Amino acid sequence: MNETAVAAAALLAAAGLSELVLRGMKLQTGLVRIVAAWALPYAAAAGWSVRHDASVIVLTIFWIGAFLAWFGIRSHLESSIALRMIYRLRERPMREGELIDAYLSTQSESMRLAELRRAGLIAAGAGAMCVTPKGKLVLRLTSLLR
Repeated sequence: MNETAVAAAALLAAAGLSELVLRGMKLQTGLVRIVAAWALPYAAAAGWSVRHDASVIVLTIFWIGAFLAWFGIRSHLESSIALRMIYRLRERPMREGELIDAYLSTQSESMRLAELRRAGLIAAGAGAMCVTPKGKLVLRLTSLLR
């Protein structure tokens, strides 16, 4: 087995493991689990690289890029309103009002706020929502990616 095959196998394992650890939860809520799901296959591939005199640096650069690409694509698909509506229409044909009601039954503003609370990114304080220290850290980190 060569370095490319090992990296590809580890990448497939990380993507599959990510879906298993999320179990229907949003990416941002399960970020720690996702990082762990990507760390395990990376560690295995890095161990293989060391034992077979392959470049761990090249693997690491590939791994970071692959993770960021996967995360960006997965996050976009997860938050796509159009994709969710098409998914609803796959079940059965609906009129416009029905489709909007079906979408809002699972994607309402209150449900999105509940997800942010579960992730620990916002909290209720003095009658209003406020960003938690964890939320501020996420905002700082994402601003570095711009």
